[in-house]
Amino acid sequence: MPLHRHISTNQGKFDATGVGLSVLCIAHCLLLPAAAAATPMLVPEAGALFGLSHDWHLALLALAAPVSLIGLGWSVRTTRAGWPIFLVGLVGLAVMATGASHLFSPLAETALTLTGVTILAGAHFANWRSRAKAGHVHERDCGLCDDHAV
Repeated sequence: MPLHRHISTNQGKFDATGVGLSVLCIAHCLLLPAAAAATPMLVPEAGALFGLSHDWHLALLALAAPVSLIGLGWSVRTTRAGWPIFLVGLVGLAVMATGASHLFSPLAETALTLTGVTILAGAHFANWRSRAKAGHVHERDCGLCDDHAV
């Protein structure tokens, strides 16, 4: 299978992965604070026991950024809606990075992270729908597929 076809068929996988990671992040942001609030009372040594630190958020951001940039970036070239969706995704990543920076209070960090993740998930979902709705016209969109030229 030619490389450009392999990449084209995997674009949806990047968006699906981006949405899935966003859902996991939202669950993490909503459920972990509730569990963390009860943990000191129930298991005072839990943080040290599980090796939890603030670096975890930066590691998740480092995972989300390339998935999003690749998934949304390919659509810049293959759909007319690509640039606006890509820019919305960048805004989501920037808001997430601000939340993960630990420069604000824990409440503000959670609010920023959830806002960024929601924006990013929306961009991935819009990207997914845009590509599915418009289809891929090889001559117009990418020019990579010689076998589909008219």
